[in-house]
Amino acid sequence: MSSRIAQLSMTGVALLIGLLLVGQLLSQARPTEISSLSAQDLSTLIETLSNRNRELRSGLSDVREQLREYQLAEPQGQSALEVSREDLRRIAAFSGQTAVIGQGLSLRVNGELDAIAVNDLLNELRNAGAEAIAVDQIRITARSVCVLGAGTLEIDGSQIGRSFTIRAVGDPDGLLTTLQRPGGIISQLKLFVNATIDATQSQSVEIPATRQHLEPKVARTVP
Repeated sequence: MSSRIAQLSMTGVALLIGLLLVGQLLSQARPTEISSLSAQDLSTLIETLSNRNRELRSGLSDVREQLREYQLAEPQGQSALEVSREDLRRIAAFSGQTAVIGQGLSLRVNGELDAIAVNDLLNELRNAGAEAIAVDQIRITARSVCVLGAGTLEIDGSQIGRSFTIRAVGDPDGLLTTLQRPGGIISQLKLFVNATIDATQSQSVEIPATRQHLEPKVARTVP
């Protein structure tokens, strides 16, 4: 769009220059008419031509300045577009629409955890600063919740069974400290459930994108 405007501006510059040249040619093509004019008429003509030349020079200067602004705005527009694209990528990654990878933590769970215990684990990871979470290949989003399905646990309609892995991208030390602190979630679960939870830090944890449709059904943006 900026390139198109710049081309039109250049056309305007060329048109103004052409008008100046045409005016000069016309003045040279009618020497007899000018020679027959009185001194007062010549004075009026010179003043008119001078004013017209000033208007043309002013218009040419304005067009050049506008062209310069367009040329400066084009890279700025591209830069703003890149910023918007980067913001969109971050939002998509945070919401779960795209896969992400980074340092974090893996929890290997094996045993009789109920839905409440799984949700408590997920919420504890969120509170500890996890930026992305997955249970096996199920991306955890704001809508995800563990429930008891037909004889087994389910998240977003997918079964997870008795043994599963929870992966979280975030600060490995912060996540591990939160989970294993005295009186923390792992210590509490050991008192109530028959299960083992093994935590392992990693410099490369990959989280898949969600398979769910995240478009709101009720909420609307505020105009």
